[in-house]
Amino acid sequence: MNLLEYLQQLYDYHYWAKNHILAAAQTLTDEQLHRPQGHSWGSVHGVLLHMTDAEWIWLQRWQGNSPKTFPDRQDFQTLAAIRQRWAELEAVMRAFLAEQTEQSLQREVSYTNTSGDSFRLILWQMMGHLANHGTHHRGELAAMFAIIGISHAEDDWLYYFLEKSGQWH
Repeated sequence: MNLLEYLQQLYDYHYWAKNHILAAAQTLTDEQLHRPQGHSWGSVHGVLLHMTDAEWIWLQRWQGNSPKTFPDRQDFQTLAAIRQRWAELEAVMRAFLAEQTEQSLQREVSYTNTSGDSFRLILWQMMGHLANHGTHHRGELAAMFAIIGISHAEDDWLYYFLEKSGQWH
């Protein structure tokens, strides 16, 4: 398997797991969605919004832009708005990934973060970071769901492959 195939599998998993988390979040009341949990980005809503913000800003950076701020959070106060935004981001991300080659994934990308600090990394490293970032925050969401008493489907990468092979449902 080459790097491009690996990243395609990784992002297929990333969005499969995203759908599991959103399905669990769909069962929350508005109060549960916005309830402060005392860590990370505050609430389930806050973590989901942070995850979509991260996807948006990394896509911007990979396309040569370095936004200084994130989109207005007031536009994404409901789970429906977050779901729609994430569906749009997924489409753009998949299109971006489909345009890549083994060579383009090795290109260096320079960007400036929202604090004004400049960095440069190889594109595939940044792309791997974003998927890993999602895993980190899905773990936080799993803990938040447990505290609230909401069950959610397994979203570990292993279960993605087991489901794909017909061994898990």
